Amino acid sequence: PLEQGPTMENQQQGRLHGWLALLANLGVVIGLVVLIVEIHQNAELTRLEIDTGKNELLASIEFSLAEPVQTVAWIKSYRNPEAMTETEIRQVESHLVAMLLQWDYMLQMESRGLVDAEEVRNHIANSSGPYFGSRFAKAWFEREMAHWQGTRMLEIAGPIIADLNPDYLRENYSSLLEIAAKAGVESD
Repeated sequence: PLEQGPTMENQQQGRLHGWLALLANLGVVIGLVVLIVEIHQNAELTRLEIDTGKNELLASIEFSLAEPVQTVAWIKSYRNPEAMTETEIRQVESHLVAMLLQWDYMLQMESRGLVDAEEVRNHIANSSGPYFGSRFAKAWFEREMAHWQGTRMLEIAGPIIADLNPDYLRENYSSLLEIAAKAGVESD
């Protein structure tokens, strides 16, 4: 018996199967592209939420420091820490603790791969002076770090704070008073 070549019907079915396979593969590729875009968007939203949380906590700390009773204690902490009362020490300490918690939040996000190590280091370096740039705050930090041995907090923040000028806050606010005086603004 002679073998017959493919029939017209078989050829059409073969072409149809080829097109269906091509469409199925194209659908898989499109699905993967959509999934990648969606994952990227979710990662960006997560980063935005992290930045928002970080900034909200910083704003909360700043608003608290602007309250008159807190302001008096804060100023005393960098101008005349030896004269601080226990209440004032506690008021200042609460802000230092809040800053450490904010840094710890960033370190936790780093450990989960949500922010990179350089971003965390830069944030700690940029925010350390305004909070730990006094003799009192530096001494408090050194004492507190005994509880953070072997952690990224001590690894990153320890050297940054050790290098801070202990008169950073005093000098910063003295320069702001000079600016206010030059601008004709009356200051206390």
